[in-house]
Amino acid sequence: MQSTTARAAAFAIVLCLYSVPSQAWWGNGHGILTQAAVLAQPQEVPAFFRNGAAQVAHMSFDPDIAKNRAAAPHLYDGEFPEHFFDLELLEGADVPGKRHDFIALCESLGVASDKVGYAPYAITEYTERLMVAFAEHRKWPDKQMIQAKIFVYAGVLAHYAEDIVQPLHATIYYDGRIGEGGEKMHAGIHETVDSVIERLEMHPAQLAASVTVAPFEGDLFEAVISQAYESNGQVDRVYDLSGSLDPVTEQGRYFARERANRAVAFTASLYLTAWQQSESVRLPGWLER
Repeated sequence: MQSTTARAAAFAIVLCLYSVPSQAWWGNGHGILTQAAVLAQPQEVPAFFRNGAAQVAHMSFDPDIAKNRAAAPHLYDGEFPEHFFDLELLEGADVPGKRHDFIALCESLGVASDKVGYAPYAITEYTERLMVAFAEHRKWPDKQMIQAKIFVYAGVLAHYAEDIVQPLHATIYYDGRIGEGGEKMHAGIHETVDSVIERLEMHPAQLAASVTVAPFEGDLFEAVISQAYESNGQVDRVYDLSGSLDPVTEQGRYFARERANRAVAFTASLYLTAWQQSESVRLPGWLER
């Protein structure tokens, strides 16, 4: 059996072969997807939120802005792993639902948890932040400060949710693969995929009209981690389409539209889940707004 030290060394070699991913869906891509997710909300969601697509989309840029290594190195170190989840490094282990249990799992596997990434935990935690904020809104529906907080949480949540739907954010092969001769192949593919929504000039209203939104039932983390696995399962497809994404062929356009629809549906369903579950949240008795 391979030792923990040997596994860690092997993973370190693999990680060194691949460059660091920059962002998913570029800035305007996140803006387009986030606006669509808000516009897709059903009538039961409060009107201020359904009418706040621009505000939520504005906040969806912030997680990438925070990745400023030169100006904010401490923030960068904490923020960067929230954007991806490299499943291959877990060797098929079951993924626990809580962040600290996941860190313990990674330690047992001999791999640094921040090299695997925390995206599923960021998504789950921000959905619950949004849920609690929606509970405040139910009690104090006219408080604009609560509405502003909801826009912030929803925008940050959208960014992470949209990231994990981009297949190259769910794999160690996020910007190329190593060929049989040791050469790096498909370098730059990450940026090509990230930019496709913006380059195709997709429209939020059209995307919103093309998706089905439904709340997640049962364990929220299970729904989130299932999306990470689905995205990881699309990695080979991305590489097979590498020549179809720039310039975009009809096949590449179909892929981009499918990923965009999935990102919008996933994000919108997280919003609806947060709203519906907020009804059962009990706020502290001392809280006054």
